[in-house]
Amino acid sequence: MKIIVLGFLLVALMISGCASHLHTNVPLVWKPTNDIHAITTENLAPLYARKIKVDSFVDKRITNAEIGKNIEDGTHKPVTTSEDIAAWSTDRFKKILVQYGVSPVENNADVVLKGEVLHFYVTEDKTYKGSVGLKVTAIDSSGAVIWQGETTGSTKRVGRSYSLENYYEVLSDSYLEAINNLLTNRSFIQAFK
Repeated sequence: MKIIVLGFLLVALMISGCASHLHTNVPLVWKPTNDIHAITTENLAPLYARKIKVDSFVDKRITNAEIGKNIEDGTHKPVTTSEDIAAWSTDRFKKILVQYGVSPVENNADVVLKGEVLHFYVTEDKTYKGSVGLKVTAIDSSGAVIWQGETTGSTKRVGRSYSLENYYEVLSDSYLEAINNLLTNRSFIQAFK
């Protein structure tokens, strides 16, 4: 009898251990593997000369909770978050600006930056492919739009299958690249002169 009970327990443990765990309602974690890109101070001088406010971003994505999926072997294992991606993006955008030497202000701004999150996603199929897309609008103190455009970043890498850490790294690196691409966009920088 003890052997039968132990057998059932062993089978139950094996089944529960082998059941695939889905990454649902995970926190958003900043985990870049790339360093912030070097941009010379001379290139960013027009931004340093302005008081820039960053307004709260707006999430324009269709799949608000889903930030990734694993489609290996014809499966669809989602990665979802319950966090506010727009708020996360706003906070991260400000912190990256500070790392580049641009200090956002809360009051008396010369320029207000508004952002929309258009893409924020990782697809895993043998490799992790991340994509972040933002629409950014710069508005001067008179209310005139001085620049509007999109910036994107993408990252691709290999890693363990359905690894949450890899999703975080790819999203973080893609986001960092999108901001770097914005800050190296000549027309964006020229709009601040």
